[in-house]
Amino acid sequence: MEADQSTDDSPWALQLAARVEKLDPPTAAAIGAAAALATIELLDDPRSQPEGEWHDAVASWNGARIRKIVRRGRASAWQRAQVPDGVTVERDGAEVRAFVPSRMNQAPEALAKLQIQSSPLDEIERVAAVPNGRGLFIAVTPCVEMSWGKQAAQCAHAGQWAWMRSDPETVRAWDTAGRPITVVHPTRALWAKLVEDAPVQIHDGGFTEVPAGTETALAWWAEPFGH
Repeated sequence: MEADQSTDDSPWALQLAARVEKLDPPTAAAIGAAAALATIELLDDPRSQPEGEWHDAVASWNGARIRKIVRRGRASAWQRAQVPDGVTVERDGAEVRAFVPSRMNQAPEALAKLQIQSSPLDEIERVAAVPNGRGLFIAVTPCVEMSWGKQAAQCAHAGQWAWMRSDPETVRAWDTAGRPITVVHPTRALWAKLVEDAPVQIHDGGFTEVPAGTETALAWWAEPFGH
């Protein structure tokens, strides 16, 4: 970002931070699921609703491109990142905090100090078939290389769109079941099949890592939550 860029020119972004300690870090799939859940929980929080203290910021971001940035936190830096407004969730051993959206050049100091560049995690496991399960499923493309932070942002995009565009009955049933989310890394053959029917298909804006228009993630509901 150019130093002389005005505040009004700086884009809105929802920033997320994943807790990745040096010992026993979470998997990329778990971080992706937690990132999606944290985004949904922030949007669903009473403070994000009309008359809520976060509403204007959430509406300003959600009314434009839903840009997301994923950072890494550990040790004391992670604890300091719990101070700025947001929600923290845990899913499958991964902790992710979603912060109230802001312009990128106005991020709280404790958040801005967290690294964006992802540290490598264990090799992901590609699957040739969708595992059994229920709730919200998210698939990450095998067709391009993405850091785990980029993957988490795409999972959050997919989860957000699936949740926002679903009928209230599906969402209520999902809430009652504990909001289950499964993130899969399919083979190319399985990805090609999933693309044919997935109701939510995310195409990247091209700001980082992959060209604009790249299809990065899919989302769908497994029965009994909908189609």
